[in-house]
Amino acid sequence: MPFYCFRAVLLPLTLVALSFSVFGEPIPPKLDALYRQAVTADTVPGISVAVADANGVQWAQGYGFADVENRLPMRAEDKLRIGSVAKVMTAAGLMRLYQAGKINLDKPVTDYVTAWPNDKPVITLRQLASHTAGVRHYKEGANEFLLNEHFPSVSASLALFKDDPLLFVPGTAFSYSTLGWTLISAAMERADGKRNFQQIMQDEVFTPLRLNDTAFDEQSQIIPNRVRPYSVRDGKLINSPQTDHSYKWAGGGIIASAADVSRFAVAQIDGHYLKPKVSKLMLTKARLNDGKPVNVGIGWFIGFDDYRQRKQYKNDTQALALMDAMPHAVMHSGGSMGGITMTILCTEHHRAVTVVKNVDGDNSADVFLLALQTLSYYHQREHMATRRPM
Repeated sequence: MPFYCFRAVLLPLTLVALSFSVFGEPIPPKLDALYRQAVTADTVPGISVAVADANGVQWAQGYGFADVENRLPMRAEDKLRIGSVAKVMTAAGLMRLYQAGKINLDKPVTDYVTAWPNDKPVITLRQLASHTAGVRHYKEGANEFLLNEHFPSVSASLALFKDDPLLFVPGTAFSYSTLGWTLISAAMERADGKRNFQQIMQDEVFTPLRLNDTAFDEQSQIIPNRVRPYSVRDGKLINSPQTDHSYKWAGGGIIASAADVSRFAVAQIDGHYLKPKVSKLMLTKARLNDGKPVNVGIGWFIGFDDYRQRKQYKNDTQALALMDAMPHAVMHSGGSMGGITMTILCTEHHRAVTVVKNVDGDNSADVFLLALQTLSYYHQREHMATRRPM
């Protein structure tokens, strides 16, 4: 398995696409050109991409810069903010507790979290994990997304939203919520009884799957290979404002390499890490009280229906064709201060792709389209290989 690593300094900005780190197979020329082009924009400091299948990482590479000021090239092992892709990692930890018989997805959350008000309508972990519980997302006008306050524990962070009214009767509608996953993490701690959320994730997710390039985004700690986050404001690249993610470890507080995320995704369906029936439960669409399905299972978005309706894709025949060719895909995106992520897992081919850029506010490099194109390349290559005469 070849491994190349180049980390130079004082490179001119025009050479941004020439610095890289790659492991797995030799660089696919078609994809190499695609990603080199993606980092030519002044508003894209760097991109990390990785493809994995049942045999491990097929290809992982960094493009552009992990640190623009010091001209440090992006490497395949660098850790970037993956935003809400943390939710599917938390879902894995949740399902490991479920698999071990430690937690019930359909019990009232108050059975696990005594700090959650009893005067609210009953909500369950299944509803929280499918965004049908009615817990709010970031409060508009409160700049919660930019929060830079450290919370010493998961239970302490519940104070941000536990007294706010639910948006609707649980199970009657869908509304995306990062804070709902903070409540899930509190329930996981109480159900386990011995470990805090971070230790549960280390023991149940990071360690067994050998996610050595994955960590919680602790601001005060020295974390090797942590990428510098950037933002685009008024068309210009700036250093991202300092933010503290301790209030949302479960929903958006993890940094990881693209390779770790893709390997993690494939492991969800390998039949060993999770039992097949548990994996199937996680990747099956949840239903509202009236039986109507929503496009989320336990953490994972099932299919591309939400993306088909987005303005930038609904008339994009190429994008729609790529989505049509992957009817058995599940996915999750991630948006954070200084990072945008897309992870797609094709359950038919047992193959996953993760694309992360260390910038928010940029519209020139579409990580969703890049991920679709990358996954399609590997699917087509596999198809051609199976058609070759013996």
